[in-house]
Amino acid sequence: MSSHKIINNNLMFQYAQILFSSYNPLEPDSSLEKTLFETIDSPYLDKYFKNSVRKIYNSFILKYYPNETTVKSSFINQVILKTKKHVTIFELPIGSSRADLCKINGESISFEIKTDLDNQSRLLKQLYDYSEIFDKVYIICSVKKLDSIIKFIPESVGIYTYHYNRVHNLKFIHYRKALQSENINHIKQLQLLQKKELLYYFNIEGNYREQLIDKILNIYTSNQINTVFKTVLKNRYKKQWEFIQVNHNNILEIDYQWFFKNTINPNLIYKDNL
Repeated sequence: MSSHKIINNNLMFQYAQILFSSYNPLEPDSSLEKTLFETIDSPYLDKYFKNSVRKIYNSFILKYYPNETTVKSSFINQVILKTKKHVTIFELPIGSSRADLCKINGESISFEIKTDLDNQSRLLKQLYDYSEIFDKVYIICSVKKLDSIIKFIPESVGIYTYHYNRVHNLKFIHYRKALQSENINHIKQLQLLQKKELLYYFNIEGNYREQLIDKILNIYTSNQINTVFKTVLKNRYKKQWEFIQVNHNNILEIDYQWFFKNTINPNLIYKDNL
């Protein structure tokens, strides 16, 4: 790669990083425009002049700042949204970890994103936490990080890699299939459910969560608990995911997670400026 291209890519990275740190879906367009023109030299904006300010932010960030948000949104577009009849969940707390994405259908799958900007010090702990809850666990990493990651993660963990193509769009490859987890902890699965969910889905009575969990463990098999657990999560987040499925063409990719949480009509946020 030529020194000019390296300098140019570094500059674009810096621009995109500033735009991302200053961006908020609720920020008015006038404020976004002010930051945009204070940040980026006008020659780099020429090819974007027909786009709205929000689309410019979205494009720059997706193309030049490969952080968790951009990798996650690109993965949703290229992989998750290609399949139907499932529910995908953003940022699900699992013990002391937080799963970046979870996909629930007949099986439960967690996805942990490790970008080139991330620290890997907690990775093994995160993967183990997910293996206690989900049928399968995947890691999503860059091609550059693959060799360093594959050396120490369990063989049961599946892998998606990503890279930038010639026009600087992220592309994903299903590098290795995940295997069924042998670590599922049904007590921890039940601890993730709300009291009202335990009462309703397991058709039991009781006043305390610990009491309810003990009853369930005595009445239901491991497979039954896992099946009900997936049903509960799928139903809990179904409306939020369906909102993304229905509206994703009208939502900027960098805003997917925000709209998953808030489920507000995109036109009310963007005010028809896209």
